[in-house]
Amino acid sequence: MTSGSTELGELLDAWFAGWTALRSYRTSFETGYHAALRLDRSGDWEYFISDPEPADFAVLAAKVAQAENRAVSVLGPDIHRYVAQGHAAGLGMLSASEQMMVARMEIQDNQDPFLGDPELTLKVDRMGGRRAASTCQARFSGTISRGGLVLASGKVAVYGDYAVFDQIETHADHRRRGYGRLLMQSLAASAKEYPVTTGLLLASTDGQRLYAKMGWRNVSAVTVLVPRARLERDMAAG
Repeated sequence: MTSGSTELGELLDAWFAGWTALRSYRTSFETGYHAALRLDRSGDWEYFISDPEPADFAVLAAKVAQAENRAVSVLGPDIHRYVAQGHAAGLGMLSASEQMMVARMEIQDNQDPFLGDPELTLKVDRMGGRRAASTCQARFSGTISRGGLVLASGKVAVYGDYAVFDQIETHADHRRRGYGRLLMQSLAASAKEYPVTTGLLLASTDGQRLYAKMGWRNVSAVTVLVPRARLERDMAAG
């Protein structure tokens, strides 16, 4: 294993811990790889692996192919190889547009942003619950609202030296007004109450543009593979 793939594996470990804590997912490591039971999405397990060797990936791909609603997300640069090997196991590509991104937390704002609009309310609350105590030092959820209407929302978990951001979303009717940036700044300020050094998140294509402007950088593509029967079912459903 190269030093680069070792680093990617460490980033995956930290991101997975924060992400599953924020979403309260049941987790498993019985295959030797991270798995989350996504009852809110597919209803089955999604597996995560970083820059896998062909033999390791073949074993995991076979596991995913056993049930139509399973998935595997592969972090690493060799998208064509992952897709080709997944195809041989009966899997097809669902997506390859997401990126894992990182940021140095020292360059992120360490105080709540100035809203500049008296009608806006920015609120960040500490999340409780058993899962936070077992995997993360802290979890926070934040919202920006106006008159009771939530304009943007998001979460961050503190796991060791990492701040793991998730579900940073702006309402469709209120995008491109800076609310996502404001929310990220506020969540970062809460996370920096702890000695975090690195921010982590998975970003969509739209999110990547926003985060890049805030000093985040891409570290790995995320290739999502699912059984071909699921792709065919979804296409038939329109």
